[in-house]
Amino acid sequence: MITQARRPLGWVLLAALLAYLMYLTFTAYLSPDFLIGYANLFSC
Repeated sequence: MITQARRPLGWVLLAALLAYLMYLTFTAYLSPDFLIGYANLFSC
């Protein structure tokens, strides 16, 4: 019974970890310096 109670908790923790990693990836990728440099490619 304990292993059945742990299994959904493990999936929730895994999903939370993946969401946090995706958040860090997107914030690093969409930093203001990157966006300004990317916009300058099309304005010149």
